[in-house]
Amino acid sequence: MANPYELRYEIYQQAQQRMMDKFYQDHEQWSNFEEWKRDREAEGDNITAVSPVPIRPAFPSHEEILVEANKIYDFVQQN
Repeated sequence: MANPYELRYEIYQQAQQRMMDKFYQDHEQWSNFEEWKRDREAEGDNITAVSPVPIRPAFPSHEEILVEANKIYDFVQQN
């Protein structure tokens, strides 16, 4: 059985992985849409479609990862 420090570190790692997965997924969607939009506009098309990810995603900060880790920790602590 892991000690409390190891458990907290595992929760932090899980939170970090979740945030990174979301970042890469959102960034890929944003990037693909922007590339498609540039190509269409270069051909003279008027694009009115909106990206599912409206602004370029920011890399997750340490503070954001801690917020996610606390969500996981709170869930684990529930009876």
